Amino acid sequence: MSKTISIFLLLGLLLCFSACEKSEFLNDGEYFFLKNNGAVLPVWIRGNLSSGIILVTVHGGPGGSGHTLLLSEGFRQLEKNYAVLYWDQRYSGLSQGNPDKSTLTIGQFIDDVSKIVQLARSKYPSAKLFMLGHSWGGGLSAAYLGSDDNQSAFSGWIDVDGSVRDDIEEAEIRKWILERVPEHYSDDPPFWQFIIDWYNENPLPVYSDEEPYLYVSALGGDEKNSANYPLARLVFSSPFSLAVYSNHVDQTMADGIDFTPQLNNIHIPSLIIWGKEDGILPLPLSRYAYDQIATDSADKKIITVQGSAHSPQVDNPSEFASSISAFIERYR
Repeated sequence: MSKTISIFLLLGLLLCFSACEKSEFLNDGEYFFLKNNGAVLPVWIRGNLSSGIILVTVHGGPGGSGHTLLLSEGFRQLEKNYAVLYWDQRYSGLSQGNPDKSTLTIGQFIDDVSKIVQLARSKYPSAKLFMLGHSWGGGLSAAYLGSDDNQSAFSGWIDVDGSVRDDIEEAEIRKWILERVPEHYSDDPPFWQFIIDWYNENPLPVYSDEEPYLYVSALGGDEKNSANYPLARLVFSSPFSLAVYSNHVDQTMADGIDFTPQLNNIHIPSLIIWGKEDGILPLPLSRYAYDQIATDSADKKIITVQGSAHSPQVDNPSEFASSISAFIERYR
C-alpha cells in the first residue's frame, strides 16, 4: 500500500470516527461569520444565553485565536453561568477572506472590535454586555472602550494580563528575566550567559522581538499548566481547522503601542486579573493599568492570581472564573 493511500485511509477513518461521535464542540452555541474590510471574522457564541449576559472576549497576539480560549477550564466554567462570545481577529486564528496588508493597523483592529460588538447588540438586543481582553486583547479592548463613546454599551471591563504600553512592558520583562537568571545560571552557564549578552546588545527591545518571550518561557513565566488541547478531535469535530496554525500577523504593528490615553478615558467598572508569576507581562504592570483607568476606586479592582503566570484561565481556572462571576454579578 502506498504512503499516499495510507494517509487518505487514515484521514477517512478519522472522519468516520468524528462523524459517529457527537461533539460538544460542533453542536454547542451559535456560529456566525462577520465580513469587514476584506476580512471574514468567525464568531462563536456559547454558554448560557438565558442568563441575559454576554461576555465579549478579545484574544491575545496579535495573531492568537479566540477559539482556543474556550478550551481552558476557566472559560468553560464561565459558560455555565453566562454566554461567552469568542472571535478571531483578522490574519489570526480561523479568520478568512483576503484583507489587504494595509489593514494591519491599530485603527482597523479597533474597527473590527466595533463591528463584533454591533453584531452582538443586533442579535441579542436585550443582553447586557461585559468585555474581557487577554494579553494583547487587554490593550486592544482598552483602545476600543476608551475611544469615542464605545464603553457606554458595556456594564464592565475585565483586563486579564493585558498589554497597554510597550516601552514599560519591555523594561519590566527584562527586569523579571534578569532577576531570575542568577538562580539558574550554574545549571547551564552558556545558555543563561547568552541571555545576559543578548540584553546587553539589545537594551531597548520591542513588542515584535521574539527573544524575551522565549527567555520567559524557559523560566516558566508563560503558562504554568499548558492546556491539553485535543487537536485531532477539534479539527475533525468542530469549527476548528489547521488554518489556526497558518494565519500570521506581522507583529511589528504592535511595536511602540501606548494605550494610556484610552485607559485614561475608561470610567466603567473595571476588574484587572493578573497572574502573580507572569513573566510575559509582569505583575507591576497591573498596577500601571489600575492607576491609569479613570474609573472611581470603588468600582475598579486588581486581583492577583496565585500560582498563575500569563494565563490564569489555564493556570488557576477556579479563581479566574469565580472572580469574574463575582464582578459580573455586582454590575449586571
